[in-house]
Amino acid sequence: MSPRTGRHHLWTSLVEDVDLAARHLVLVTVGGSVVVPRFARKLLYRATGAHLASPPGAGFVFRGSGRHLTLGAGVYMNDRVSIEALAPVTIGAGSALGMEVLILTSHHPLTPDGRWQEAAEGRPVSIGERVWIGARAIILPGAVIDDDVVVAAGAVVSGHLRSGGVYAGVPARRIRELTAPTPAGDAAADG
Repeated sequence: MSPRTGRHHLWTSLVEDVDLAARHLVLVTVGGSVVVPRFARKLLYRATGAHLASPPGAGFVFRGSGRHLTLGAGVYMNDRVSIEALAPVTIGAGSALGMEVLILTSHHPLTPDGRWQEAAEGRPVSIGERVWIGARAIILPGAVIDDDVVVAAGAVVSGHLRSGGVYAGVPARRIRELTAPTPAGDAAADG
């Protein structure tokens, strides 16, 4: 490597480090602070290009581009939810994320000789409406969770979770069906 190339690499690394530090300061330190009101956290993330109908929760940790984050109305995030958005992350209306849920989008494929590729590839994550994700669950790159799903605490989600079920384990597997609530009018009609 020539001295000129070495200086360019150092300069590029410095610029990347300063950018990362600035985004962390704004989005994590300020944007996830418990002393910042919810409406202010929501406005801050919207200013980065995020599409938010709900604010992120307290202690929110975010990495990536704000334009990759979409939260529907009534999304609830408990403490210290972490989202890494190299690719789009969409969370549907009425969903709830438990403490320390981790959502990842960066994937490092293996090369034919078995080494991991240093440059990450983004794989989007889609979480439907009325999904409940338990504490410390991990949602892996490319996961799709349909509407009306429960993910147990500590589960590791990859692939596609179909609507109407409870999923648990590593990797998450469907362990039971959810029963649809009976409308109040049906009980009176049967009586």
